[in-house]
Amino acid sequence: MNAPPRIAAPTHAPEAPRLRPDRAEAGALTRLALPIIMARIGLTLMLVADNMIVGHFGAGPLAAFALGLMLVQTSQMLGLGLLMGSAVEMAAAFGRDALDEVGRIWRRALAYALAIGFAGAALSQAAPTIFLALGQEAALAASAGEIAALFGWSLPPVLVYVASIGLLEATGRPYVGVALLIAANLVNLGLGLLLGHGGLGLPALGAFGVTLATLIARITLAGGALAYILLLMPGRQALGRPRWSDHRWADGRRQRRIGYAEGLSLGIESGAFASMTLFAGWAGALQLAAYTISINLNMLMFMVAVGIGGAAAVRVSQARGRGDPAAMARSAATALLLYTGVMLVVGIAFLALPGVFAGFYTGEADLLAVTTPVVAGIGFLSLIDGAQRVVANILRGYGDTWLPTASHLFAYVAVMVPAGYLLALGLALGAGGLILAIALASVLATGLLLARLVQLKNRRS
Repeated sequence: MNAPPRIAAPTHAPEAPRLRPDRAEAGALTRLALPIIMARIGLTLMLVADNMIVGHFGAGPLAAFALGLMLVQTSQMLGLGLLMGSAVEMAAAFGRDALDEVGRIWRRALAYALAIGFAGAALSQAAPTIFLALGQEAALAASAGEIAALFGWSLPPVLVYVASIGLLEATGRPYVGVALLIAANLVNLGLGLLLGHGGLGLPALGAFGVTLATLIARITLAGGALAYILLLMPGRQALGRPRWSDHRWADGRRQRRIGYAEGLSLGIESGAFASMTLFAGWAGALQLAAYTISINLNMLMFMVAVGIGGAAAVRVSQARGRGDPAAMARSAATALLLYTGVMLVVGIAFLALPGVFAGFYTGEADLLAVTTPVVAGIGFLSLIDGAQRVVANILRGYGDTWLPTASHLFAYVAVMVPAGYLLALGLALGAGGLILAIALASVLATGLLLARLVQLKNRRS
């Protein structure tokens, strides 16, 4: 009998998975990222439109509007992070074909959204006192406090929408949320112009009217999402009926645990950025208005990073589930290259046409003179600021939850906040100094996260 052929032993260790982009992976990432980007940009566009309308009332109203939104936005970002665990758990349950479990998770998420939302709304009622305690001048604190007190009531509906869009995305219906956002943005823009400038027999309410319009639009958005899920969504009966047992504290432990890390991360970052808004207010209404316009544009571009990062987290997680480290590295590299390519184009546009972008927000010569040079650097800031978000999401796909949070704590609290104070107030660079401080912190955060990504990639070789 012939002996079986001998298999030669490998002469060297298998090659570590390389961070190389892939064209097919780019297509898969784009298909996943587009609805996420559209949904997040749609939510952000409401505030962009609000700032554009209010900006044409003057630097003073825009400064008050920005300060008022700052307090509410910090609560909102914390809520968005805390609800992230609900989205993850709904997707996992849907993957197991457990639609009744998806329904229970969603109903718990609605309860969390309302609790967080009303807590934030209650905090917003104390806004005038908070702003005075934080050293803002009395007139600005009063105007901004009025905006925050009203805008705070939009927190419950917007978080209900976020919880519901998590269900729609998890069950493969992301474009329903996009359609709802298009409708809500049209309501917001129309009512904002009407209530802000007056018309049809209504008085001009200025920034307060624009805020009221956004509150109405967000209520419409939440109502539309609930109506679709409860009345129109195919297979909705499989989600089950509401029961008190849906809200057992122990059953939501994993849902909350995932949300704590993301909530802390977004809360840290949002709170640090709130400090920058306060510094801009201390520098004066003109600098605060210029900073608001610049960071508003950055916030819009940041949604591209949220979309690509979210898609990358899904692709990396799927590859991890298959035990395929090469595919994990390929997804990570492709996401980074895709994001960099998009943002380089955006950066060139900002660098070439800063006055055009600033002009969307204001026609005041003094404000344009301060804002235009700052806007020119927003493209670079958006590239770096968004890059850390993309890498952080990739790391979460690798299963690393708390390192991104720690890097945010260090870069945006320990570095950005003192650097912003020094550059904006100590060196009197104003809004430009604040943008420079954000860029420095983002470079640091991105470097730390990239180093961790390379470490994890090599560990899985």
